[in-house]
Amino acid sequence: MLAAAIGAATTSPAAARQVTSAALVDPDLTVGAGATLVATMGAALARAEDAVVPHRLFAERGTLRRTANVAFRLLKFSLFDAPQEQVLLVVNHELFGHGARLRERFDGPIGYRIHAPPPYGRGGASTFFVFDRAPTHYERLAVSAAGMEADAVAAALVAHRAFSERRIRARDALRYLAFELDTLSYVSSTDDDEEPGHDVADFLETYNDLAAATAAPGLTSRTLRREVLVGLANPMLVYAAYGIGRYLWNGATHVGVPALSIAGVRYLPMVRYRLAPYGTEWALVNELGGAVRPTEVELRIGRSPHATPWAIGIRQRELTRWRGWGLDASLEIWRQPGLAGATGETPMTSTRLGAQVRGRAERPLVPVWFSAHAATFIIDVGVKAAGFVPGEPLRAGLVARAGVGFPLQ
Repeated sequence: MLAAAIGAATTSPAAARQVTSAALVDPDLTVGAGATLVATMGAALARAEDAVVPHRLFAERGTLRRTANVAFRLLKFSLFDAPQEQVLLVVNHELFGHGARLRERFDGPIGYRIHAPPPYGRGGASTFFVFDRAPTHYERLAVSAAGMEADAVAAALVAHRAFSERRIRARDALRYLAFELDTLSYVSSTDDDEEPGHDVADFLETYNDLAAATAAPGLTSRTLRREVLVGLANPMLVYAAYGIGRYLWNGATHVGVPALSIAGVRYLPMVRYRLAPYGTEWALVNELGGAVRPTEVELRIGRSPHATPWAIGIRQRELTRWRGWGLDASLEIWRQPGLAGATGETPMTSTRLGAQVRGRAERPLVPVWFSAHAATFIIDVGVKAAGFVPGEPLRAGLVARAGVGFPLQ
């Protein structure tokens, strides 16, 4: 699969274009659309802060000056940077995670409670809702896992941009760590006696109810805590942590993103662990660049009662240009348990094939004062079968988004 992707990427390479940070919307404000809004808002806030708040008070010379600068950056980190990123995290988790899946599947009332982040408050957030009908098991699983799903999708956007630009800003690294580690931290802190409303505990309860109904093995919090550690096999986590430490020490705003180099092709593998509407899922994400068009190949394998779901996805960016439009394309094929509609429960012992085809067109729109590059207009359209793709609606049909791409370097 990797060899085929590299071969396709090296055929008639298109001219590289400016990497933008997209802010997209769709009618339901789905998980995928919300993640673009939060990721771009975070990047914009960070650059606005950088424009008015310095990274050092003195030249980095001498022990006293270095100590004062480090203390200043620690205060900035604690009082400005970390609280902002925490708010973005919980808003994405609740509003564009749980809220998105609820808006997609149900018409009942939804409410949110978001607390001020530390050190200004106790932090955290919650989503309150009422089902307007009895949900199926997979819908309960989808809603319980949606907050972690939304943060993982936003983290993937930050990681792809960092790989494409070959560097990551310290502030973006902080955002990436928080979003990427949301699932790991949530699962790792889960015990067997959590209160109702705890995402992971509710997920386990629903999964085990379904497993018991089909005489399949259940899951325990201990199993999840052990399995989620595979998500640490991700070089971008190391780069992000190093970038934050380097910034606090000497004020450097960027750190490089190294990758394996094979015949001029940059290659970066990343492992992710997810909670999905049918169970758990492991994913190997392969980023390719350098001598080839930016390409991502994702291999996914999961666990559900009496079935082993799998999926293969290929996304190629900068595929070609047509009349000023830059065109991207992606294809996803999967075999998963059938996801029932609102009228009934599909047995999780059977699986079915599904697919999604997406295309994105991006064109320079208007100049902006903060960059030499123009903002862009983006149209993103896909057609999919019923099934789980991170960030996408579970239903079958057309998924269309539109928005603006900002040249936030």
